[in-house]
Amino acid sequence: MPIYSDADAYAMEEFFARDLITDVLGPLRPGKEAQVFVCQGSPRAGYELLAAKVYRPRAERGFRAEETYLEGRASLRRGRAAQSSVSRAVARRSAAGKELLSELWVRREYDVLRRLKTCGVPVPDALACARGAVLMEYLGDLMAPAPRLVTLELDPGEAAAMRGTLLEAVALCLGEGLIHGDLSAYNVLVHKGQPYIIDLPQAVDAAVHAGAAELFTRDVRNLTRHFARYGIPDDGEAWAQDIWRLYERGRL
Repeated sequence: MPIYSDADAYAMEEFFARDLITDVLGPLRPGKEAQVFVCQGSPRAGYELLAAKVYRPRAERGFRAEETYLEGRASLRRGRAAQSSVSRAVARRSAAGKELLSELWVRREYDVLRRLKTCGVPVPDALACARGAVLMEYLGDLMAPAPRLVTLELDPGEAAAMRGTLLEAVALCLGEGLIHGDLSAYNVLVHKGQPYIIDLPQAVDAAVHAGAAELFTRDVRNLTRHFARYGIPDDGEAWAQDIWRLYERGRL
């Protein structure tokens, strides 16, 4: 039985054609929006192992959830006219609008990963984007992927250090004008003792999204509430408000 479908193979075809991967080793546990495959990287790619994140067909994904994050972010590379066009098409629930949003949803993750990696945010290194799939650095080894933060038990010192790293990361994101929008201990991987933020297609533009401050505060609260289990004070709301004020004053 093949380890991936014809649709998955089609999505990853360009990664083979560009000599970035040489083999697909197997699937990881499927997610809500996508299936991730562990791939053998080529010398050209610069990584022994890579992760190909193949998004599910539009009919199998939560369109209503995507609309929450659509405002003001057609793409990092598109202008206001394109954003308006996407918004009108989505508002009409047209097939073209849904297809375009699907394309942007995938491209968005690649663009955001590239941008955040450049400014020092701990995210996987994204190498390519094509046909509904993103190829990125694989976090883990041949035995297993890196664990999610929510599954780990840390000692108090490790927890405090990791909390500090993640809060610094969300502040760096905001300094770049970006907010994860759905951050929690479920989409932080811990690889070789370091946290990495994943699942970024819904990231929003802080400058134009009407709910940006609320989404930022929610992300921070999700993190600080997780670390409160280690006896660390849950000051997420106050911390988020302080950082948001710095952002509004252009001081991040």
